[in-house]
Amino acid sequence: MKYQYPQLNAEMPDREDVLNLTPNPASKDLLQHLHQQGVETWLDRYEAQQPMCGFGLRGLCCRMCQWGPCRLSDKRPRGICGRDMSTVIMANLVRALVAGMAAHGRHAHEVILAVMAAAEGKAHLPLKGEERVWDLARRLGLQTQGRKPEEVAREVAQVLLDDLSRMTMGPLRTLEAYAPAERLETWRTLGVLPRSAAYEIMETLHMTTLGGTSDWMSLAEQELRSALAYCYSTLFGSSLATEMLFGIPRPKLATVNYGILREDHVNILVHGHSPVMVEKILEKIATPEIQSLAKSLGAKGIVIGGMCCTGDELLARYGIPTVTNIMGQELALGTGAVDAVVVDMQCVIPGMKIIADCFGTQVITTCNSNRIPGAVHIPFDAERPETLEEDALKVARLAVEAFARRDRSKIRIPRVTSRAMVGWSYEAIVDTFDGITGLLNLLREGKIKGIATVVGCNTPKVPYEYNHVTVVRRLIEADILVTTTGCCSHALLNAGLCDPEAADLAGAGLKEVCRTRSIPPVLAVGGCVDNTRTLRLFIDLAAAAGVAVKQMPFVFVGPEPGNEKTVGQGVTFLAHGVSNVIGFPGPIPVPQPRPKEGAAPDEYERGSNEVADFFAGDGLFAKVGARIYTEPYPKLAAQTIRLLIRRQRLGLGWR
Repeated sequence: MKYQYPQLNAEMPDREDVLNLTPNPASKDLLQHLHQQGVETWLDRYEAQQPMCGFGLRGLCCRMCQWGPCRLSDKRPRGICGRDMSTVIMANLVRALVAGMAAHGRHAHEVILAVMAAAEGKAHLPLKGEERVWDLARRLGLQTQGRKPEEVAREVAQVLLDDLSRMTMGPLRTLEAYAPAERLETWRTLGVLPRSAAYEIMETLHMTTLGGTSDWMSLAEQELRSALAYCYSTLFGSSLATEMLFGIPRPKLATVNYGILREDHVNILVHGHSPVMVEKILEKIATPEIQSLAKSLGAKGIVIGGMCCTGDELLARYGIPTVTNIMGQELALGTGAVDAVVVDMQCVIPGMKIIADCFGTQVITTCNSNRIPGAVHIPFDAERPETLEEDALKVARLAVEAFARRDRSKIRIPRVTSRAMVGWSYEAIVDTFDGITGLLNLLREGKIKGIATVVGCNTPKVPYEYNHVTVVRRLIEADILVTTTGCCSHALLNAGLCDPEAADLAGAGLKEVCRTRSIPPVLAVGGCVDNTRTLRLFIDLAAAAGVAVKQMPFVFVGPEPGNEKTVGQGVTFLAHGVSNVIGFPGPIPVPQPRPKEGAAPDEYERGSNEVADFFAGDGLFAKVGARIYTEPYPKLAAQTIRLLIRRQRLGLGWR
């Protein structure tokens, strides 16, 4: 690795490392091709940013007022206002968490309002997920007898909206409906039960502004409180409302990777996180009018491909192929074969538009929160859904018409595809294993040693997708079942690890389990908000075993943390008692070993600081029963995970 960061006990890759270690041959080919063509990508901009600021990397830069910025160190341990290092580090962390919560909250807001519009007959959207409507009504204790599903769906959506926005003291009803009793008591004792996402975002910013709290432990408690709001009002709100609208996914086979693009077809990519408008656009693309338009322009058909979590949603429900994740979006457009990209919200980087302009790709934005200069903007507003039909048709027509303007001299489509089995909702997993008890029995017998949920974004600080794929290969070899979502899932899908044939890469126990059921050892459970599906699985398995979640052989793994939203995902699982293994040091100073005073020259103290000790030592563990482990080298990270799972199994008396 070229870029050394001894203060982090880690390194960052240079271009040669990325090209050597990136597992997808299509990504390597496109990175090299675009570099040779002089087209700028994230890799060029990442190299231009080296070396990165050591204060920022360790969370020691305070920018929460206009007196600074203040950079803290051993020589300057306080900012101008007097705020100390632990308070600055913790404030930066909790601010990142609520920024991610705001993103998922905006997603949840759109989908919940779309459910209301559908229930009121305003959006021309049928409620395809009646099963989820009745299930939620039962869990929330709503009256259902003699009522129409639309009427009940409207009331359920109001509960989800209240959980997102409540400003007065009161229970978060989704949390009470799903959280285990043991955790409810733990959180009540700790005083970290939240009101709503909106309230905790406000409270966190209030606590961390100039003149706010100077007690870093109260910020640590706010971190836990905010994570519970993040989980039960934004993740559950988004995931459940989407299932009410479009149904619960079921397993199916699909083809993924860059090779799904076709030179003689119109190629349209859909990108972002909310699938509401995209579902309607798909309907319009399937109409004779749009199909005829494509043929009249000389295309042999229309290919739809997905990116990021909107892609995950369509892949899970319909088997619509996906191409790539956040750091692959520039590469996908760099094939020169994408006629249009339709983007909704989040993870749409500005660099994508630069590439789009190089290759003549039509960019269409559909969310008022995600505007891009030079893009055509046709927004979906869930509070004014009456024009959805007309607007979706406009998008479909614009996207197809772009085919006529394609510069065919620039096309370079890597002929790489992968097969995958997708659609792993909570219900699909439970049914596949003949119920929660069936899966629990496999865990007890040791055919499955444990379950790791490997998720999160990408970061240029590690070789692109290398950590995701390397960690997971080692885990399935050790009979550890893997669930995955979001950007990580695209890396694993494209690597072939979600193909039932990948069972041959697993250890003997997991291989037998997968072969018996014709399933892969890595289950792609959906977009990033669908981490709720894995969490529900963890909660129900622990209940069936008669123990707390913190005692079970489960691990949360974030090999390539890159987005503020990832912070909340990790702390969500921590709050439930599931330890985290993180792939690159987060913005917390890494304790530096120091020579031990008066001892031999080779004797060192391990070094410490309050926040690192809290998360990785006994502070957080005493509260919730889980810790954070950081290991940037994926083979070592896999060993750490195996040890953690082994320790949990021994604690349960399982072999």
